[in-house]
Amino acid sequence: MRMNKLGRIASPAVLGFCVGMLGTGAFAAEKVAATPFTTPAGVTLVDVVKTIGNAANQYMWRRLGDINGKPLYTFNADAEAGGKPTCYADCTKEFVAYVAPSGVQAFGDWSIVTRTDGVKQWAYQGLPLYSFTGKDPVGEPNNNGGLSTTGAEDPANMDPGSKVFSPKQGWKRAAYTPNATFPTPSGIDLESLATASGYALVDSTTKRVAYVMKTPPKNPTQWNPMYAPSMAVPMGDFTILAREDGTKQWAYKSQRLYTFTGDYSPSDINGKLAEKDAQVAVVFKNFMPAAVEVNVYPGRGPLLVTKDGLSLYTQSRQQLQYGGRETRDGYRFNYSSAKAVGTRGCVDDCTKTWKPLLAPANAQPQGFWEVADRGDGTKQWAYKGSPLYTYVDDKKPGDIEGNNRHIIMFGDAEGKVDLSVSGGDVLNGKYSTGSGLYWHLAGLFN
Repeated sequence: MRMNKLGRIASPAVLGFCVGMLGTGAFAAEKVAATPFTTPAGVTLVDVVKTIGNAANQYMWRRLGDINGKPLYTFNADAEAGGKPTCYADCTKEFVAYVAPSGVQAFGDWSIVTRTDGVKQWAYQGLPLYSFTGKDPVGEPNNNGGLSTTGAEDPANMDPGSKVFSPKQGWKRAAYTPNATFPTPSGIDLESLATASGYALVDSTTKRVAYVMKTPPKNPTQWNPMYAPSMAVPMGDFTILAREDGTKQWAYKSQRLYTFTGDYSPSDINGKLAEKDAQVAVVFKNFMPAAVEVNVYPGRGPLLVTKDGLSLYTQSRQQLQYGGRETRDGYRFNYSSAKAVGTRGCVDDCTKTWKPLLAPANAQPQGFWEVADRGDGTKQWAYKGSPLYTYVDDKKPGDIEGNNRHIIMFGDAEGKVDLSVSGGDVLNGKYSTGSGLYWHLAGLFN
C-alpha cells in the first residue's frame, strides 16, 4: 500500500478488497476469488432517506433503479407464480420488463428469466424487475421535509396498494436486501460500509469491521479473533478453524476473521494501516469508475478523488444543517436534491471554474454511479445522483480550494430568473434570499 505525504491512503485497493481463498486451517495463499458487484451494469442503487426540518437525513432503506435512478418494481403476481413473469399484453403498457442485455451473466441474487415473448428480463432475488412508463408516485422524502406514509419506508411494511410508493395495486418498489439471502453466523452481520466500498462483515455487538488475513498478525495483541461458540457449525462460506489455545475461530472463505482494536467507530478501517496483510472482509463490492478512487483525509473520512488525486466536488442546494458540515460525515444531502440540481447547476462560464468529471461515451450506470447527459454531447459521472467536478485552483493531491464555496442567487419580482435550482428561501412566491448553491467535497455519505 502506498502512502503519500499527506498521510492519505493513495491506493484504490484500500476500498474494494477481494476476499481470497485459503486452505482450511492454514495461512497459505491460493487463487483469489473475485468479489461480486452489488448490481449488474445498468442497475443502480438509490438510498431512500427521511428529512425532518433541518436535521440530517435519516437513512431508511435502499432501492433498485434503472439507468437514471428511477424506481424498478416487482409484481406480487410474479411472486405467486414462483418468480415467473406474469405481466403481458395490456399490463406491459404501464410496466415494462427491465431487459438484461445480450451477453451478460447472472450472478448471486441476480438471475435472468426468459419471457414467453423471448425477452430476457433481470430478476432480483427471484422476482422479475420492471420499469414504470408513467410518472412515478412521490414517495421518497425531499429536501423540504416531505414525508411518506407512516411505515412505508420499510420495504417489509410497504403496502402494495399505497398511493405513495406504488403506482398501482399489486406493485411495489424493489428494495436491495442482500442480507435476506446471505446468512451469517451468530455474532457476525453483513452491513453496507462506505469506507470499504461495499457490503462487509462486521461484529454484531461492536459493529467493528471484520478483516481477513493470509498470514498470522505480526502483533496479535492488536487483533481480536472472531471466536466461534463451541457448538457452532459451519454455514455457507463460513468455516470454523481451531486455534492453538483450543478455542475456535470463524473463517470466511477459509481465511480467519479478526477485528482491530484500533478501530474506534463502525466506519474505521485502521487495521489496513496496522497490518499489511489485513483486508476488509468484503462480500459484495460497489462499482467504481476507472477515473475515480477513494482517499482518506484526516478528520474528514473517505472522499472521492480522481486518479491523479484531485479532489472531487458536488454541487447542492444551500440548506441549513445543524451540527456543522465539517464534522465527520457532517455534510449530506439526499438523492432528490441531487437530481433536482443535476448538470444544469453548472453550465457555460461555470465550467471554466468547475470541470465536469467526464464519462466515456460507452459508460454504463451501475450501483451508486449514473451517467448524466450534459446536453452538449458529453457525459458526466454522477455519484448518488450528484454530478462530480474538479476545481480549477486545485493543483495537486490534497488541495481543497473549492470546498465550502457558495453561489449567491437572488430572484426578481417578475420571475425572470429560474430559481427552481436554488435552495434559498422563497418569500411571497417571488423572491429568493440567501445562498442558492453550495460546493462541497464529495464524500461517500452513507
